[in-house]
Amino acid sequence: MAAPTHMEPNWTIRPFRPGDALAVRRLIESVWREHFHEHPDAFVRDFIYSRLSDVDNADTVYADRALFLCAIAEGAIIGTGAIKGFNDRECEMVRMFVAPIYRGRGIARTIADGLISFAGNAGYDRIRLSSNNALTASHRLYERMGFQLTASRDPGGEAHSRYYALRIGGR
Repeated sequence: MAAPTHMEPNWTIRPFRPGDALAVRRLIESVWREHFHEHPDAFVRDFIYSRLSDVDNADTVYADRALFLCAIAEGAIIGTGAIKGFNDRECEMVRMFVAPIYRGRGIARTIADGLISFAGNAGYDRIRLSSNNALTASHRLYERMGFQLTASRDPGGEAHSRYYALRIGGR
C-alpha cells in the first residue's frame, strides 16, 4: 500500500491589492449573512454592513504597520485577514473570514500565522481581537494559537463578542 502523499494547497495567500475591495466586501458580507441573517438582534444582524469602510479604503487604512491578506483560489478571493495598529505596542487582528466551501483546509490558520509574524516583525508585542459569540470554530482556532480570553474593550460588548489577546515578541 502506498503511503499518503502531501498535497499542496489549491490556494495562495497574498497582500490585498488595489481593486480587491469589492470582492473582499462580497466575501465578508456573505459570511456574515451565513451566520447572522436571521439573528433576532438587528444590531448583530446588520453590524457588518456599516463597518466596511476599512475595506473600501484598505490602501490607506492598512498602509502603516498594518497588513491585509487575501487567500486566493481559482482566481477568486476566498479568505481574508488583517492586522492594524491600535497603538504603538498593540495591534488588532480583524477581517478574518473564509468562504464556507474552503473551510477546514488551513486557510484561516495560514492567514493568522502570517499576520502574527508580520505583527512581531512590525514591533508589536500584543495582538488583540474580538469575535462574535456565535463563531465557535473561530474561537477554537484562536485558542489553539495561544490567544487568551480577556475583558471586553467595549461597554456591554460581551453581550455579543468574545475578546482575546496574544502576547508576541520579547519586549
